[in-house]
Amino acid sequence: MAFTFNGAVPAPIVLGNDATTQNLMTITNKVGSRVNVYVRRLSAQVDNIAALASVMPQVKTSWATSVSGGAVLSATTFDTAKSSSASVEIRAPIADGFPLTATPGTIIWQQYLSRMHTLVEQVLGVDINLLPLLVEDQDFILRPGQSILCQVVGPTGASNAALTNSWLVNVQWEEEPVSTFAISGTVTLSGSPVSGAIVTVIEADDESMTNPVLVEKIVTGGGGTWASSITTGKVGAAFVQYKSGATYYTAPGSPYLA
Repeated sequence: MAFTFNGAVPAPIVLGNDATTQNLMTITNKVGSRVNVYVRRLSAQVDNIAALASVMPQVKTSWATSVSGGAVLSATTFDTAKSSSASVEIRAPIADGFPLTATPGTIIWQQYLSRMHTLVEQVLGVDINLLPLLVEDQDFILRPGQSILCQVVGPTGASNAALTNSWLVNVQWEEEPVSTFAISGTVTLSGSPVSGAIVTVIEADDESMTNPVLVEKIVTGGGGTWASSITTGKVGAAFVQYKSGATYYTAPGSPYLA
């Protein structure tokens, strides 16, 4: 494997919310991404500053959809010569005004963390895996178009009282480029190269354009040239638009690039 990134994100402290559910972090490999994400470590800690009379909450990791809100966190690279793909996005809530929203799907893992019966107790540095221990020996891969959600789930709001539980989530991952093939061309008008033309590249599962995905939008330079890539096994298409003064041009396009 040739990894193009190895790094981590430590999320900011998230305070309990007096609710039966609370989203702590999402990890998304966006549709159209050119990397697979190998999640190597996903863990959580909680600092309890009050006795918990209710059943302790669980922290659950699940597949997710409809991710939005919160704040996008910057990745810390372990090798300064490498950087994370812009398609890999880590989100977490920031205070009450920026909640993280997502729709949980199939549960991947669930775990209790800690519970203090009295205020004289103390729990120090308990770091709990939010993915199966299998990831220490086997790959957990987040492919393009997939997301996972880390979420607190309690039987009552008192299980995750506001200003009582302080949550920390950390994630470490590596990125491996997916296999692609190159496409390119030159935009011309009356035989002359065109700068400023917009080339839109899409890809899909098959020639019926099943599950189409926008790959990128390219603005041509002085030579009118453009270049992009399509995921191996997919079918691509490129379409051109250009405006010169009040005149609009649209090229027929190049579908079924494979």
